[in-house]
Amino acid sequence: MQKAARELAKLAGWRRVPGPHIWPIVGNPAALRAPGDLIGFGEGYWHRYGDIFRVSLFNRSIVVLAHPNAIKYVLCTARENYIRGSVYASTRRLIGDSVLTLEGEAGRARRELQQTAFHRGSVEKLVTQMVASGARHCDALAGRAREGVVAIDAHREMARLTLEVFVRALFGQALQGDFGALTDVMEVVSDGANRFMLPPWVPTPRNWRWQQAIASLDAHLYGLIELARKQGSDDSLLSMLIAARDAQGAPLEDRAVRDEVITLFIAGHETMALTLTWLFALVGRHRDVLPRMQREVDHVVGRRDPRFSDFAELQYVRQVIDETLRLRPPVPMVARDVVDHDAIHGYEVYAGEIAIPFIWATHRHPDFWADPLQFDPDRFEGQRATRHSSWSYVPFSAGPRACLGDMFSLVQTVLLLAQLLQRFELQIEDCADVKPVMMLSASPRPSRPFRIELRPRRSG
Repeated sequence: MQKAARELAKLAGWRRVPGPHIWPIVGNPAALRAPGDLIGFGEGYWHRYGDIFRVSLFNRSIVVLAHPNAIKYVLCTARENYIRGSVYASTRRLIGDSVLTLEGEAGRARRELQQTAFHRGSVEKLVTQMVASGARHCDALAGRAREGVVAIDAHREMARLTLEVFVRALFGQALQGDFGALTDVMEVVSDGANRFMLPPWVPTPRNWRWQQAIASLDAHLYGLIELARKQGSDDSLLSMLIAARDAQGAPLEDRAVRDEVITLFIAGHETMALTLTWLFALVGRHRDVLPRMQREVDHVVGRRDPRFSDFAELQYVRQVIDETLRLRPPVPMVARDVVDHDAIHGYEVYAGEIAIPFIWATHRHPDFWADPLQFDPDRFEGQRATRHSSWSYVPFSAGPRACLGDMFSLVQTVLLLAQLLQRFELQIEDCADVKPVMMLSASPRPSRPFRIELRPRRSG
């Protein structure tokens, strides 16, 4: 079949995708030598071979795409030929059949059902809970200050902050007294989901702890779903999922609600925590950015609690977040199984291969970004923001399968930043040597911890 496909490619004038020599069994040894540096591995070949190249990992042929037009083709134009198939097998073991993993008609139906949970009005209703949770965490931080200073591990603290805010928004009134136990187990699950793990049947201590955490999480979730159904509607995401109805008027069953809740948590909590962490790492190298953000927060919000309407007014804060998402996208690459033999911009791809839109490279493509490696929030200001191709900036993916919770994530990140800047002066440790470390489908994490010193601001 591959031979016939190659003959067809020759007749059509399709070119063969360039790439390094592929060794039998091991594929490309360079990838095996740097298991935590998939980004660096991909960037090196991108600079060497261009916007489309072929490599081999774990005995799978992979075509990597960096040009925005190629990414649009895979994620939108020809999406039925590029599916979340075998490459999502490990993800399905954790989250089941959710909007993230379902394909075809089932996937479209689930996305339509979820639309109501993430429209503007729903997100606006969640803001009160989000702000209250953020205030509690910031007050607790201030209470930890010794001699007027509290030192935090940036990623650890942002993970705790977003965990509290996200869990409260996710479960609302149904949570009641289970907060501590639930957040503990969700933290274990999130950590495992974003690290390289051996197959579940391998008897390692980490695998055992993770499987125990999944069982405990399921017990918590099914109990909360049952309680939420009895209590009726509130403004939580769980309540919105339970209230949602498909085109035939049918609700989600408990298992489907469970799958969507875990998907929201894994995709949402870690994404927001890492966005804030990387923002501080990048801002720490540009001393003029933090004071400018703080002045805007003081002007727009002052000392009152942030409101949903502030999201549109905190324009520079949003620019800083957008630039952080450009340089540190939470999903630097996505994977799709190739269904049928095809051509992407004149280059042949074969059924059974994996196509990987390399978003990390797209966000740095010199044809679409001036000084692409420079941290410059002003590139997203006003008319400048419209100059880049819509497919050259896709931090939450794009097209029909784009992340449904992008607005929720952005609103929460903007308002949490506003609360931190309201209350504290920040002194960020030098992070010039902090690099992104990424394994498989995980989000890129800092190569080492770094500290931030917080000094409570005087009121008035």
